Amino acid sequence: MTVLKLNVIASANNSLNSYFPIRTNNSGDPYDWEYATSIVIRNLYQRNISNKVIKELKKSEREINLSNALSVLSKKVSLEFSRVLDDQDLWPVIEDMYLKEDIFKKLAPESALFNLLPYSASNSKNRLADLFLSLMNGFHLKRPCGVSDEGALKRVERNFLEGRVVECLRSEEILDVFEDKKLSKGINEKPYLPFLTEKFKNDLNLFGQYPMYLIENLTALLKLYGFLYTAQLTLNINGWSSEPKSRPVYFILENETASRERGELITHGYQNLAKSFKYIFPILSVVESLQEIDKSENQHRLPLWQLFQKIEEIDVASLKSYTREFYKARSFKANIDYDLDSDEKTAVEWLRTLLKIALDQFNKGETRAAAQGKFIKAIEQELCSEFVRNRGQLGKILVMNQDYLSLLTNVCIGGNEKLRFHELLKEFEARGVYFDKQSQQALIVFYERVGNVERMSDSGDAVYVRKTI
Repeated sequence: MTVLKLNVIASANNSLNSYFPIRTNNSGDPYDWEYATSIVIRNLYQRNISNKVIKELKKSEREINLSNALSVLSKKVSLEFSRVLDDQDLWPVIEDMYLKEDIFKKLAPESALFNLLPYSASNSKNRLADLFLSLMNGFHLKRPCGVSDEGALKRVERNFLEGRVVECLRSEEILDVFEDKKLSKGINEKPYLPFLTEKFKNDLNLFGQYPMYLIENLTALLKLYGFLYTAQLTLNINGWSSEPKSRPVYFILENETASRERGELITHGYQNLAKSFKYIFPILSVVESLQEIDKSENQHRLPLWQLFQKIEEIDVASLKSYTREFYKARSFKANIDYDLDSDEKTAVEWLRTLLKIALDQFNKGETRAAAQGKFIKAIEQELCSEFVRNRGQLGKILVMNQDYLSLLTNVCIGGNEKLRFHELLKEFEARGVYFDKQSQQALIVFYERVGNVERMSDSGDAVYVRKTI
């Protein structure tokens, strides 16, 4: 049975709605990290704002937003405290302590759900969020039956007042169980980078054990993974005959000096990545155009490397026809011979030809070159800028600052209290973060300075790094 669409029809336009958040048209503020964080929390905790809250706001003809929904919660908390407070004059003080917007956002992870209220499932902000939902691949925190808070995970130590407010927040009147049918359309897909998906799920599981750390650091974790996904997708997207694996991407620490003698920073650094950004949009849009997913049948879109494994010779006629139509629809200015009349090509060879045409349509001088330029510029600005620095004659290199380094160290140590230094480096590399020998020495100096290193001997193998959560 073929994995391709039954009727593959070439369009004059390229479309991308899967595996990557960047588009050639980026209107509508689609790169909202607070919104993406809130969506991840929704899926991670499997909770959403209750329909009861929505109905109450509609009934009172109030706008459905954070501020008004917070007033509904405040009303419920006020009733709860009226039963236990001896002095009712204390309520305004409690309200100021926990239910003002800026403070409320740090009360519990579920506070972030209120940010989602004004938005529909089809709004453009979901594009960035869908990247992380795809990486999560359905992962969520498990709760034992009957447990409504952190449950079997590590509990947050709360005082009596704060605990009561959080109980009200998590009550059925305020939060519903989240249902998968509310997922946006872009994530019904098999993981493109399975190795990174597994690490992301592990790291989110660790965050679930430390809710306050999650509140403070989840957005930073998403920005880190947004870059790591971009980098690893870029380096793996042309190696579609095998499952993707972690490929070298070299960083330095922010206080280090970069020089041309440090070859990995050039050959496996940002400039090497930037050269290959041009492959993402053409290849992903072709992969999407060849497939048709059906949620009702639980069909999932496949990445190119899995599509390659499933294409058979029965697909030759379909691929040949589609490739010829695709070429005609692109109206090339340059005269390139793609041998579109061959009767000898295999299905895989036709797929290669199709991908070559998809790439060439964005060549300099072609009408789509400007669109590709916008796409690459958005990648650099929205997904890479946190980690890219210009170091004079060496050009742009990748830099890890202390905050991201501490975060990365904690998630790599994970459920352990400490790891040997060389084991920690392997965990870095499993996520796509590499350091050369000079940076590795700078790492040890950094860990010693913050006080989370144990030296069991003078041997490098006996250096342990502790997490700081």
